[in-house]
Formats: sequence, C-alpha cells, structure tokens
Amino acid sequence: MEGWAIRRDLVLVALLEGPKTLSELSRVTGLSRSELEATLLSLKVAGLVLEQEARGLIRRKTVYSLTEQGRKEAKEARSRIERIAQEVTQKVEQGDDEGLEELLTAYALFLPLLMHLHLLDVALLQQLGDINDWAPEGEESGDELEDTWI
Repeated sequence: MEGWAIRRDLVLVALLEGPKTLSELSRVTGLSRSELEATLLSLKVAGLVLEQEARGLIRRKTVYSLTEQGRKEAKEARSRIERIAQEVTQKVEQGDDEGLEELLTAYALFLPLLMHLHLLDVALLQQLGDINDWAPEGEESGDELEDTWI
C-alpha cells in the first residue's frame, strides 16, 4: 500500500466514529497537520468528506465528516485495517519475528489507529516496543509532534 492510500484509509476509518476536528484526527491517526490537510483536501474533492463549521464552547471550529460514499469506502478501509491487525497478531503468535518486522515496517502508519480502535492487544503492543522503532526512515508516528498539532 502506498503512503497516499494509507493516509486515505486512516482518515476515512477515523471518521467512521463521527465528525472530528483536525486536532482530533491528528491524535487518532498519528498524522501531521500538513499530511491531514492534503489528505482531507483530496477526500473532499473526491466527494468522500465534508468540511463544516460547528459551534464550539468559545469559538467556531471546523469539523470533518463522511459523505454517504465516504462511509461506504470507510467500511471497506476498516476491513483492510482489521486484516492488518490480524496479520500482526498471527506473526506474534507464530513467533515469526522476521515476518513481523517486515509487516510492521510496511504498515507502521497504521499502528496509532490500530491502538485507538483497540484492534491490537495491549500485551501485544508491549512486545512490539516503541512504535517509533517501526516507522519508516524519515517518518515518525506523530507522538513528538503533538505540540505542533492544532
């Protein structure tokens, strides 16, 4: 799966839970603000995501939600993400460290969402160690970028 497709699936699945702000999407997906803005723009142009102004306690905020077509594609993406979680779990249970490392390197961007959706067991996550160890070279999970998020 290419980076764009991964980011697309991450955002669509995160929005299945309901409308979210850019900040909420960052926390759930682990994506940076710039990655999210580019992904959301593409999803809006494709007719999968709506951008709306909502009332906040103090000021208005922008929230993103799925269109009907977006919901359909998000459900398909959720199935793909669930399969990734199953593959990771199988590799751990089989003790296939080489296969696990290969899988986690390929799907490192999915780990924050897999944790958020409770698709990976906590004991399994402890075996995996630091998520940043699995991020592709030059990328980070987003944990240390939290202060820069909206």
